[in-house]
Amino acid sequence: MKSLKVLLLLSLVSIAAMQFSSCQNSPTEAQTFPLTVRVQFPANYAQSAAAGATVRVRNVESGTRDSATTNTSGEARFSRLLPGTYEITATRALSATEAQSLTGFSVEQNLNAVRTGFALRGTADSVVTLQLAGSPVGNLVIKECYWTGATTRNGGFYFSDQFHEIYNNSTDTIFVDSLCIADVYGPSGQINPGTRPTEFQDDRNNVYVNSIWMIPGTGRQRPLLPGQSIIIAQDGINHRADTAFVGVENRTVDLSRADWETFNERPDNRDADAPNVPNLTRLYFTGGFDWLVPVFGPGIVIFRAFPNMLADSVRIPGAAPTFPPRIRIPNTRIIDAFEALQNPQSGGFKRVPAALDAGFVSTSDTYSSKSGRRKFARRVGTRIILQDTNNSGNDFDIITPATPKQLPQQ
Repeated sequence: MKSLKVLLLLSLVSIAAMQFSSCQNSPTEAQTFPLTVRVQFPANYAQSAAAGATVRVRNVESGTRDSATTNTSGEARFSRLLPGTYEITATRALSATEAQSLTGFSVEQNLNAVRTGFALRGTADSVVTLQLAGSPVGNLVIKECYWTGATTRNGGFYFSDQFHEIYNNSTDTIFVDSLCIADVYGPSGQINPGTRPTEFQDDRNNVYVNSIWMIPGTGRQRPLLPGQSIIIAQDGINHRADTAFVGVENRTVDLSRADWETFNERPDNRDADAPNVPNLTRLYFTGGFDWLVPVFGPGIVIFRAFPNMLADSVRIPGAAPTFPPRIRIPNTRIIDAFEALQNPQSGGFKRVPAALDAGFVSTSDTYSSKSGRRKFARRVGTRIILQDTNNSGNDFDIITPATPKQLPQQ
């Protein structure tokens, strides 16, 4: 009897050990949480709830993404999101007919909203409300922005080959006289430990720019046909043949046929003037010897010059009195915007209001010969229409090498 009891006890211990081992070896399902995103039209629209909006969520820490479409109540529901910090965007394209019923104006619009740094950690019913904002779809778009620069064979850095290409995405000839291009104030990300986002980030109705360049003309001198583009070069030369930087030939571009260049005339002549490329008019400048946009990622806007534009200069809070002010440009003046940031985790450093550009692109490196090029949308006859949803993250691909005057084919 004693032996039987011992045997029974050993059996029970063995079974318990097996059960414990089984529990230890079985995978534990990750805890997830629900999220509801309520999307609203701008306050002055005929209705509030924005049905049919596309909502995208991105876990900044893991990189996982999900998307949903809002219902008739303007709500998009996500039932199983991992805990973490999220970037949440909403987009809604309005046809001319939809815009007519909502605003009274028959003008196509792309509406956007963004929320960065939202922490989903365990709330049972987390709800985020996003209010859309936007501007009419522009006829001129930024087709390509090349900012990263290149490296030489010996590991040197080359940045004089930066350029921006503007494309006529419409069916009409557009005169580009008085068209301005500017870079937006603020860092591209956590460049240094003490780097902070732009002091103007809370102003969603304006952009604050560093330097402004303008295409000269009387108003009817510079026609740009549908499906054609202009290139604005930092230096309008063939950078592949720049003998001062041996080894950069296959990593850069030929800008000797650029339409314009940004020549910064100075007493010390540090910015060379390319003789075969006409110069833009320098309206306002806060840079060094050349118009160098951040190699970590620039914000770029285009707009028409308007009366008293330069009078609205704003001091940077906390900056020294000798530090040049920035020029404030209302969103309503902006034709198109583009934004690149240092890396995918840099959404908290956005400089361009979501109404103009709800997203951003990044390369996560510098001097890599990478460029941002707008995506193909559709073809009408022989003319290519480029994608324009007012969201650089949706509308642009990162490509290598840059492709001045070349269009995506599909």
